[in-house]
Amino acid sequence: MLSGIGDEVELRRLRIPVAQHLPGVGQNFQDHFAVGCMWEYQEPLAPRNNGGEATFFWKSNPGLDTPDLQTCQVEVPLGSAETSAKFNHPRLLGRCMEVSYAEKPGPDSLDRNQPDDPIQIEANTLAHPDDLKAAIACVEICREIGNSAALRPFTKREVMPGNLRGAALEDFIRDAASTYHHQTCTSKMGRDSMSVVDGQLKVYGSTTFALRTARSCRA
Repeated sequence: MLSGIGDEVELRRLRIPVAQHLPGVGQNFQDHFAVGCMWEYQEPLAPRNNGGEATFFWKSNPGLDTPDLQTCQVEVPLGSAETSAKFNHPRLLGRCMEVSYAEKPGPDSLDRNQPDDPIQIEANTLAHPDDLKAAIACVEICREIGNSAALRPFTKREVMPGNLRGAALEDFIRDAASTYHHQTCTSKMGRDSMSVVDGQLKVYGSTTFALRTARSCRA
């Protein structure tokens, strides 16, 4: 957008010269969100390698074509600001769950036209009811694995979330949800009216802007 590529109405509002009208710039922001489920070690172990050596993908609904969930084993405490304060413990083993496909992408936009100014990011985390259903299913899978007989020699007790149900479990998920640091899609590749680049990473409507420029855009 700072390069003049984006919705012309927004660019003119920010007094940025319009190089190419592409209304999809910044309108398809997606980010996987994660929820940490924690257990206390029987015997504390120092983290090794990258701190998480096991992962798998799963479906929250058997009718889905592809998995929409991922969990990974984490050798350190992992939580949001809210859950870390409530369940803080120095010796935790965790499973981190991730909802891989959020139903409602969010927008990014500029407030002003200076490169160092902050941008507005609306992740829409848990904004769609199906995202909450998927998160509940993933927490239940994590608890089933974490409390299984196979892992009892390694864990002393479940720290969070515990045997929560209904509104209490939903509240935990909303408190625990945080970014999984997989932000993507603010400049969508495709062929519809909201796409920004083609299959060769060329910006639509321009022969001079390609991947290098797309990477430099703030939104």
